[in-house]
Amino acid sequence: MDVSSNAKKLVMLAGDNSGLENTVEDSLNSLTTGLAMRSKTLPPPPEWAIAQALGLDKVSTSWLAGDGSDRCYYRIQAGERTFVLMQLSGDDAVQLQRDGYEWVKIGRLLHDHGIFAPQTVATLPDFAALIIEDYGDLMMETRALSGLENNDRANVMALYRQSFNILARFLQITEKGQSNWTDRSFDAARLDWELHFFQEQFLKGVLGWTLSPAEQKSFDQGSKRLAEQLASKSNFFVHRDFHSRNVMVTNNKLAVIDFQDARLGPATYDLVSICFDSYIPLKADERRTLVNEGCDYLVDQVAGLSLEQLHEEWRPMLLQRQLKALGSFGYLTTQKNRGNYLKYVSAALETLVPENVANGKWNFLSTDMIEGIRNRWKTP
Repeated sequence: MDVSSNAKKLVMLAGDNSGLENTVEDSLNSLTTGLAMRSKTLPPPPEWAIAQALGLDKVSTSWLAGDGSDRCYYRIQAGERTFVLMQLSGDDAVQLQRDGYEWVKIGRLLHDHGIFAPQTVATLPDFAALIIEDYGDLMMETRALSGLENNDRANVMALYRQSFNILARFLQITEKGQSNWTDRSFDAARLDWELHFFQEQFLKGVLGWTLSPAEQKSFDQGSKRLAEQLASKSNFFVHRDFHSRNVMVTNNKLAVIDFQDARLGPATYDLVSICFDSYIPLKADERRTLVNEGCDYLVDQVAGLSLEQLHEEWRPMLLQRQLKALGSFGYLTTQKNRGNYLKYVSAALETLVPENVANGKWNFLSTDMIEGIRNRWKTP
C-alpha cells in the first residue's frame, strides 16, 4: 500500500483548498500512525486459550487502538458478550507471572471504594495477558470534543464536574489493600527526575535548546525547590494519568482505566491533570472555573483538606505536571513513534501563563523558560 504517493495525489487534487489539504494531511498522519502501531502490535493468545480461560467453546478477537504505553488491546467477541484482552510485555508480563499485576490489585481497590473501574475476568499468565470487562469505546475525550463541536459547552463543563466525584473518592483511599501503591510516591527525587526528563525530551529533543550554564543552574535550583515543596504534600492516592483519554463514558457513568501506576502524591495532582487536560481545547476561564470548583468540591467531600491548602498547591502542581506532559509528548513522538503528540504542545503552553504558574521561588522554570519555549516553538 503506497500511502505516501496516494496522499500526494489527494493533496494535488485539493489544489488551493487549504482546509481540504489539512484534512488530507491529518488523515494521512492518522493512517500512517495506525499502520505503524499495527506493525508493532503484540499478538494476542490463541483464541482457544482465551475461550478456555472464559470457560467457553469459541471466541473471536479484533485489534483495538491502544494508548501511549507498550500494552496492546483486543476486543473479545463471545456470543452476545464482549470482553477486552490486555496484552502485556516486559516488566508488566513478568509481574503478572510472579505475584500479580498491579492493574488487577488497584482495580479491586477502586471498586471497593465505589469507583467505576473495569474488573479482571480472567488472567492468562502464561501468555502475559488479562481479560477484563469491556466498557466500550466512548472516551470522555470523545464526548467532550463532540459537545464543543456542537457548541454545548454547558454539558462539557457538567461532564468535567462529574469527574470530581472520582477525584474525591481517590483522596478518600487510605488503606494499602493488596496493592503496592503506597510503596510508590511522588517524592522529591521522582518529581525532580520528571522535570529533567522534560529538559531532555522536550527542551533538547524537540526544541534543540541546550541551556547555558547560568540557565542550567537556575533550572536545577528551581526544579529542586519545586520538587521538594510538592513532595511534602504527597500524602494521597493519585491516579497519575487522570485525563480525558483514561476516563470512559458507559451508560452515562464515568469509569477509570489505566490506573496501574497509582501512587502517593499531592491532593491536586489529578485535579490539575483533568482540568488542564491538553486533549480538550477548553477556554482559559473555563479551566480556572473548573479547578476552583474542584477545590471547593474536594474540601466539602474529603476530611482534613482546606481550601487554602488546595489553592496554594494547584499552581505549582500545574507547572510540574504540564512540564512533565511536554516531556512525554516529545518522548512519545520522537522516541516511541506513538503518533504526533506534539500537536498538543500549544494547548499545554496556553495553560502555563503567569496567572497560573508564575512563582519567584522557581522564576526561571515558571517565567523565563516558558517564554523561551514560546519563542522557539513552532506548531507542526
